Amino acid sequence: MTTTQTMSIHRALSELKTLNDRIPKAINEADFIATDRKSAQKINGLTIEDYEKTIQAGFDKAVSLLERRNRLKDAIVQSNAVTEVVVAGEKMTVAKAIERKSSIAHEEKLLSTMIGKRRMAINKLSTENESLPSRLEDYLTAILGNKEHAKKEEVELHTKSFMERNEYVLIDPLHLDKRIEEWEERVSSFKAEVDAVLSESNAITTITI
Repeated sequence: MTTTQTMSIHRALSELKTLNDRIPKAINEADFIATDRKSAQKINGLTIEDYEKTIQAGFDKAVSLLERRNRLKDAIVQSNAVTEVVVAGEKMTVAKAIERKSSIAHEEKLLSTMIGKRRMAINKLSTENESLPSRLEDYLTAILGNKEHAKKEEVELHTKSFMERNEYVLIDPLHLDKRIEEWEERVSSFKAEVDAVLSESNAITTITI
């Protein structure tokens, strides 16, 4: 008769951690096979029959631990695929929350790159436009000579023409300030909540193996 066991995800994860330590130890300690003289009566102080039993026991122990781990892992994976949680106002499966937590660095990279590109664009805008007044004066002098003797209309016309050709503006179809604000909220809210939400879910969600 097959017996079943019900436990919380939290307990299952704790056992998985223990199994991950025990499995390599069980495999390393098992002999699996041996070589000795045909005339040998004992191996490592044991009769051949008893030593064969230790080989079988070592193999059975390693396999049993592996099978236990696989059953636990399968049950956890299946539970995570259907159990839903709410993180930062967004409903998602536990599996999705775990995946997003592990890949949040991509979202952080997007955010930091947007911030960096915006800073570079604004710095270039400021630098270029700050030089315009002196460049404009040089341009007007080259075109009109002494500005004081030039007609007001000519000065205005050439000033407008110069500014239209040389003034820098931001090309901002994304409205980047707003995008950055949205992504900062999105990333920080998720990171602030996900661990607590997953811990709470793992404590109350059960699996049966």
